[in-house]
Amino acid sequence: MGSKMPFREAVEELWHGHKTAVGDATCRRVTYRSGQAAEAIVCQEVARLEKEGFDETEAPERLVLSADGSFIHLTSGEWREVKGMTVGEFETERSQGGKEEGVKTRNLSYFTRSYRAREFEYFALAELARRGLDKAETVVAVTDGAEWLQRFIDYHCPKAVRIIDFAHALGYVAEAGRAIWGEGTEAFESWFARSRHQLKHLPPKRTLAELRLLQPKAKKDEQAAALDGAQLYLQRRLDMIDYPYFQRRGYPIGSGSVESAHKQVVQRRFKQAGMRWAPQNVDPLLALRDLICNKRWSEGWDHVVDHHWQQRRHTLSQCKSQEQSKPATPVTFPALKATGLLASAQELDEMPSTGEKPKKDPKDHPWRNNKWPTKESWRWNKSRQQN
Repeated sequence: MGSKMPFREAVEELWHGHKTAVGDATCRRVTYRSGQAAEAIVCQEVARLEKEGFDETEAPERLVLSADGSFIHLTSGEWREVKGMTVGEFETERSQGGKEEGVKTRNLSYFTRSYRAREFEYFALAELARRGLDKAETVVAVTDGAEWLQRFIDYHCPKAVRIIDFAHALGYVAEAGRAIWGEGTEAFESWFARSRHQLKHLPPKRTLAELRLLQPKAKKDEQAAALDGAQLYLQRRLDMIDYPYFQRRGYPIGSGSVESAHKQVVQRRFKQAGMRWAPQNVDPLLALRDLICNKRWSEGWDHVVDHHWQQRRHTLSQCKSQEQSKPATPVTFPALKATGLLASAQELDEMPSTGEKPKKDPKDHPWRNNKWPTKESWRWNKSRQQN
């Protein structure tokens, strides 16, 4: 419940649905503890894969791989990027007449963390190995042009077909057109509709030629800078924006799968009104969110419970061994005095009386002060009683 909804709502749901009373702090503590176990299981799986190699899994024919980042608000007031990856199978949909209608993705799974780029690509290996990325016949990587995303593809699948997300590339074309024609003008709308169709259905060099034709119209430095930036970005990625070729091959050209991943995994739980997160709690909760959104909660929860009890037994055994390894120290008077268990002389004097009469000092006894009766007096008293 704490992985699906805010903790306060989870507590109310447990009470109304199961008549189980749980405090907010307990729900939060158990959720984060379980998330830490789920995160540790992924780390152990990656270490095992590096040591033993990939398992024998069913080889998919075609896989699509996408990755991107979104931001969440921390308790410190800063924003942290949460990196997300989706991997799934894709196929070309056709109508009854045999005409292609589009590309459909299915069996999507997710991996999300707030790690650094190098750590993220390293620990994503567990999910990619489970999906059989190394055995897929065709892998299509649809991303934007960020450098960390290209390094991510280099690390896991350097032979993948790399495609720049169509909407992302179109954004650069639109930025160049707005710089010349102005935002929302009729001239811009007409030019942009023609450029959109051209980028999607004609070779990419035609789009670059169209942008060069706009250079004489740039009268300001800002306009020239926007044109140069768009041309440079597209020119460097010319092989990754050949959308007519990709569509003929039946490849996806959009990264909508990773956008939906951000909505399902991250935004639905982390970006509700007023939410801020402590940095150490982000990744454990993301690990649980991955289990839910990947529809592997039952399987993953069994591993989480087993890992938790293994850690408990390991901790208890360590404590027991430490206790047994300690040498037995003899109990001595100085040791007890150092611990403060013995009362001092002043404390003994100040202790309350127990009600017993104090004993007299022998030096104050009556016979020492000639106050005790003598033998003669005893005899006199005895003879007087007889008479």
